Amino acid sequence: MAVNVNLVGNVGKDPETKTFQNGGSVTSFTVGVSQGYFDKRNQWQDQGTMWLEVEPITQGAKSQLQYVHKGDKVHVSGLLSQRFFTRNDGTQGTALRVAAQTLSFIHRQPKDQQAGFADNRNGYTGGYSGGATTQPAAAPPEDPWSQPPTDFGNEPDPEF
Repeated sequence: MAVNVNLVGNVGKDPETKTFQNGGSVTSFTVGVSQGYFDKRNQWQDQGTMWLEVEPITQGAKSQLQYVHKGDKVHVSGLLSQRFFTRNDGTQGTALRVAAQTLSFIHRQPKDQQAGFADNRNGYTGGYSGGATTQPAAAPPEDPWSQPPTDFGNEPDPEF
């Protein structure tokens, strides 16, 4: 039985490739996921960070590895497993591992845009701007959708 997971977290270190004696290799990185909840007073109760090893297993996920860097916010979807190992001091350890089927990036807003948003496509800047509002730029006159409709369904219904 497989356990499918979706997680969003921050990359803890750049991807590392380990090569084995048989010639095989594995590239992986770690992702930290914040744990906690909002209590009845809507206050965040932090329960620490859970660290997971992420190993991309599909070609699509592997192709994203070149863009993964420490600090990136990522969304990972894949199969969860637990790995047991012996540390150098002889004690037993365990690690959670995700065999990533998909890997995508969550882009953060620049700090100067975090209070609102700015969408500069088509000259529009909107969102919170400290009390001042900015209206969208006028659409070009040749755009048939630039004006609201004027008939609003005053035509008779077609007969079937």
